[in-house]
Amino acid sequence: MKLAKLFGYMTDLPDVEVKGLAIDSRKVVPGDMFFCLVGYELDGHSFAKMAAEKGAAAIVISHPVEEMEGVAYVKVDDTRAELSRVCRVFFGDHAEKLVLFGATGTNGKSTTTSIISDVFSTKLPCGYIGTIAVRYGDVVEEAHLTTPDQVELHHVLTRMADHGMKAAAIEVSSQGLMNGRLDTIDFDCAIFTNLTHDHLDYHKTMEAYLDAKKMLFDRVRPGGSAVLNQDDLLSIDELKKYCAARGVRTVTYGTGKNGGADYMAADIDYRPDGTAFTLLAKGAEYRVETNLVAEFNVYNLLAAIAAMHECGMAIEDMLEPVKDIPQVEGRIERIDEGQDFTVVVDYSHTPDGYLKMFEYAANIAAQGHDIYALIGNDGDRDHTKLPEMGRIAASFAKEVILTTQDPRTEDAAQVCKEMADGMAGLPCRHSFIRDREEAVKRTIDLAGPGDVVLLLGKGDDTYMYIGKGYVPFAGDHVIAHEYLKEKFGGRK
Repeated sequence: MKLAKLFGYMTDLPDVEVKGLAIDSRKVVPGDMFFCLVGYELDGHSFAKMAAEKGAAAIVISHPVEEMEGVAYVKVDDTRAELSRVCRVFFGDHAEKLVLFGATGTNGKSTTTSIISDVFSTKLPCGYIGTIAVRYGDVVEEAHLTTPDQVELHHVLTRMADHGMKAAAIEVSSQGLMNGRLDTIDFDCAIFTNLTHDHLDYHKTMEAYLDAKKMLFDRVRPGGSAVLNQDDLLSIDELKKYCAARGVRTVTYGTGKNGGADYMAADIDYRPDGTAFTLLAKGAEYRVETNLVAEFNVYNLLAAIAAMHECGMAIEDMLEPVKDIPQVEGRIERIDEGQDFTVVVDYSHTPDGYLKMFEYAANIAAQGHDIYALIGNDGDRDHTKLPEMGRIAASFAKEVILTTQDPRTEDAAQVCKEMADGMAGLPCRHSFIRDREEAVKRTIDLAGPGDVVLLLGKGDDTYMYIGKGYVPFAGDHVIAHEYLKEKFGGRK
């Protein structure tokens, strides 16, 4: 696409053909246009020369840089704002091609968007973009961020549309919203799951955290809808006001804890291998049966049902596919190699996530039997939540093993010590094992018949963030499968 078309409001631009867009100088290929973005830690202008040397045809700047011959330099006031505008021109308007779902909130985004992708695909082919992966049709790609940057997000949506997708469900992080990654995306349906303590190292206060999340509802297209959790007391009133002020239509979901909801689960029957409830929606009743377990998954399923129905899928058409929803990797993932106790891998990494997982474990443990847990937490992140997470674990578990979990530049032992501080005065035994693979095995060794083992924090991650980068890690799920198979001979 010609430079003059991308910057139609400018005059006297050179006759340059732009073949692609880039914001990472390491990924520039000949013919790209490189945007010098100013971030919290790095200024892209420092990498303008590298981009030029790698063959950039044009470079977008907001302040002077050393210019190289044969490269077009386009000066603008705000490179980030221009990136968003240019992405829409270069890639086109995906809202015209795809039904777009976006889900934000502290917990439940991955499961909710995965449910939508799987179930809505029985009506229209629906891709998924999020923490777990990028999936569309038979294609599975590695995810690098919960919400990709503007260029990658548009690339993915283009690939989805070219692959025959008619819809996409996107996990939306608060950082992604604040950094403008969604500024050119118009959602048909925006979903809010819940607001709990997390990311305060970044947002500082819960009020600021919610303010960041609210930005999703600025991205709802005219005629679209917002799906809100009626039972989330920290967010519901503020979100209703925010959406009303912007003319965004809202519907709610819940279980009746905070009054009636547009999509409400009643007569809930929690089972070890699934859940059943009566769905009350729009004046009708539906009996829902699903393989999903635990109360928090009822909320995730309600959010997904509400969003899909608001986007034109009949509830009657959902009832069969929700009976057997594919396992969401690393989310309440049972590891079964024939052992006589339960092992569950989960991504929980917040106080609310811990509380829900330990309550679930208490419900499924055989009467009179125990819970054993592997826990840790990220370094260079919010420390204020650590004692509370330790307290929750120790309130339920007979024994806890603390271990390394993405320490970044911090010492994992110090992070775990702060978690252990919250265990003071509780009868739970605890210890620290630095090597996470050994810690997984030792936690499993504690369990006896009827007990429950929780391996929390990493989900199905197969990397560890150490120092300033990623290093390979086998994965809690892989270690647990292999160790249990070794111990129990794969008996099933």
